Amino acid sequence: MLKKQYLFLLLIFSIVINCSPKNDVNLEESNRDAGSEISVESPVTEKQGLGNLCSGEAECKDFCSKNRGQCEAYCRGKQIEICRIIFPPGENSHGNYMPVTSCIGKGIVTFTSPPMLIGDIELIEPIGLMIGGHVTPIDHGYYYAKGWLSPGNREDATKFRDIMAPASGIVTSVQSMPQEYSSSSIGDYRLVIHHTCSFYTIYIHVNQLSEKLRAIADTQNTAAVEAGEVIGKAPGFDFSVHNDEITLSGFIVPETYAAEPWKLHNVDMFDYFAEPTRTQLLDKNIRQKEPRGGKIDYDIDGKLVGNWFEENTNGYFGKTEYQSMSGYWSTHLAFAYDGLDPSLVIVSMGDYDGEAQQFAVRGNAPDPAEVGIQNGLVKYELVSFGYKTEEGDEWNRQNFARISRAYGYDEQVAGVALAQMLEGRKIKFEAFPGKKAAEVSGFTDKARIYER
Repeated sequence: MLKKQYLFLLLIFSIVINCSPKNDVNLEESNRDAGSEISVESPVTEKQGLGNLCSGEAECKDFCSKNRGQCEAYCRGKQIEICRIIFPPGENSHGNYMPVTSCIGKGIVTFTSPPMLIGDIELIEPIGLMIGGHVTPIDHGYYYAKGWLSPGNREDATKFRDIMAPASGIVTSVQSMPQEYSSSSIGDYRLVIHHTCSFYTIYIHVNQLSEKLRAIADTQNTAAVEAGEVIGKAPGFDFSVHNDEITLSGFIVPETYAAEPWKLHNVDMFDYFAEPTRTQLLDKNIRQKEPRGGKIDYDIDGKLVGNWFEENTNGYFGKTEYQSMSGYWSTHLAFAYDGLDPSLVIVSMGDYDGEAQQFAVRGNAPDPAEVGIQNGLVKYELVSFGYKTEEGDEWNRQNFARISRAYGYDEQVAGVALAQMLEGRKIKFEAFPGKKAAEVSGFTDKARIYER
């Protein structure tokens, strides 16, 4: 977790999450690669590709050499020749065109261990925040240890705290964060634990790994873990829970998120913990509004609310030239609600005067959930925002507090945003930094079209 001041990227670490259930094997057996022959639909042609990721054999080979995780996620379960070319049968794949993730059974499990000792936790933030390059509501929450410093004391291993598996399962992926987004010179890893084939947890920014997981880091090997087992250390980390048997209804074009398919299956990050652990974790959660675990999917067909992506930029993936690195979010746009107090409207932009930024709306209106084609041109004055604690103090964004409300600094207008629904799933948008409403009368030739 790179706190507010840092931008980071998750989508290059797309993980194979639709794994075949193996109900009659034990944990030791589940660590073995499994595979079966697949049929091929048709020979590759120059026009074939991996959806919006790439087209043609040469381009896709080059792309997948740099973005293997995304290509694996796309190819999983697809019987197309170009996937077999990019992931050919080999000694480690037992005849498959790519390794099969080990997992056992389906359905949910109960978490019996917190991801960090309760006494070590300073605060927890839920899913749904919008911070910098996380332009659309964030699909993971944040755990911060006591004594953490913003942006993070990650070069001093004496400040690290144990990170634990919440339940038994198979660690199906341990991948290093790219240098551009690494939080520490000590190390930085993203982990996926499949508790069943359809239910899994994701950890990000784990700075030290357990000996068991160091042995499989950046390989295609797997390892079994037990509830409460220490899997790594860090002063803080990202955490999320996913259930493939549930698909969020507030993403009205699921294909848009092919680069990060786990987003579609986010579930409440507190609900699966047994008591008293669930209540203890909620007591560390700064969000007091329901749902306590937050929300990320706000799309309503025909309304302004929700996520938008500049047309012809591959949805969440962004422009191909970014190669999943810094700036992919510049084509993202969201009209959503604050992650700690959903009564506050937030306009989150990937390119606001060249930077990704988030603002509240002066007067907190109009509500984007009520803006449709019939409203024509809508003008928002953009303002900074803050939080009040239950004690009435301004939250310092560093220490635990129960957040009472979020509010905009209406007297400090930073700019203007214009939006107009053109069709049910297409809008025109333009931002005017440094302007006030009276100074903006309409779109200029810099306006962009967004879609979903």
